Amino acid sequence: MPVPAAGQVLVEVERVGLCGTDLEEYLDGPIDARPPVILGHEIIGRVAECPGGELAVGTRVVPDVVAGCGTCWWCLRHQPGLCPQLAVLGLQRDGGLAEYMLAEATTCVVIPDDLSPNVAVFAEPAAVAVRALRKAGDLTGARIAVVGLGTIGNLVVQLAAASGAVEVHGIDPSPDRRALAARANFVTAPGLVGQYDVVVECAGTQAAVTSALELTRPGGTVVLVGTGAEQLQFPVRDVVLREKRILGSAAHVWDEDVAAAVALLAREVLEPKPLVSKVIDLDSVVAEGLDALASDPELLKIIVAP
Repeated sequence: MPVPAAGQVLVEVERVGLCGTDLEEYLDGPIDARPPVILGHEIIGRVAECPGGELAVGTRVVPDVVAGCGTCWWCLRHQPGLCPQLAVLGLQRDGGLAEYMLAEATTCVVIPDDLSPNVAVFAEPAAVAVRALRKAGDLTGARIAVVGLGTIGNLVVQLAAASGAVEVHGIDPSPDRRALAARANFVTAPGLVGQYDVVVECAGTQAAVTSALELTRPGGTVVLVGTGAEQLQFPVRDVVLREKRILGSAAHVWDEDVAAAVALLAREVLEPKPLVSKVIDLDSVVAEGLDALASDPELLKIIVAP
């Protein structure tokens, strides 16, 4: 049982989502993980202990998993994800695939008590979507394409459609994933080359990045969210001569992105329930969770309920 120090909370874990990052670390790691470490960074739970009294025992929270040093150039500008000493819970520090975990009290985001745990657990991936579209700027009247319709991509599609865009096209080779976006009443169609104001790439493959850049209009913006092990190539001439803007978006900040994600889920602006493939317990994390994700590319979100 971990023991919270001053400024920390002991969180009794309620749900954890298995992420593509967890799968990469399981299959090929350590990549970013610093073992020995407990994986799991899409976490919700209840405060079990709080020595400093910042949060009441029993409060439902999303523990922030992005921890900077607090004193460097980036941390002082509220960019902890860029801190040279960055430590992510579930990668460099123990995460949520356990019954209890430690988190920083001041960066936990409170969850409404009436929000379903299988919805609330999408707060972390939804925060990734929030940050990615925030990087793109004002979406009013924009034509948007989302390349890669996994969990993050589907959430980006939903959020883009609620952000003032006139068209949102989801693009994925999987008919099942395209059907998920269509079932949510969002536009899905073959990509129109060179006609999108904003393209969000959520797959992290060479084919997806190439497609994203081809879809973007001159002067348009590409937001890269997907990550992969391979080194990717860019059509530099196309980017330069057509003045396309390429932005990276990684993780999230607790008060800007995670809090916004929780509010969107509570207001049902985002509807993640169709993205849930199965709910399992801790004993099933390998066989029904990670091994299943590795063998079945159509699975989306597997949720662990300790």
